[in-house]
Amino acid sequence: MVKMKKKGKGNYIFPDFLGQAMSKIDMRTQLEASMMSMTLILAGMIVTIFYMAFYVELPTWYKVTLVINLLAGLLFISSFIVTTFQQYKSYLNAIEFQNEVMKGGTQ
Repeated sequence: MVKMKKKGKGNYIFPDFLGQAMSKIDMRTQLEASMMSMTLILAGMIVTIFYMAFYVELPTWYKVTLVINLLAGLLFISSFIVTTFQQYKSYLNAIEFQNEVMKGGTQ
């Protein structure tokens, strides 16, 4: 009989060892890393598409497609940056509330 190793509860598709490692990361660190990486991806997209549109010989229809995709990417990723920033501020407020009010701090 083959024994199957139980998958950790709530690990989605990740194996238990990876789920345990990821759960140890502080939420503040994760939110800050997400905002930084999305900002760098956005900057990379802008530089790459402007370079390809102006300095690489491509058909006009492809250049137009690149610019349209850049605009859609700007909207999409900037929306995630704003949402992540709002979550970050909410998280900081919740931590401050827990530290000051819930643990007997001054009001």
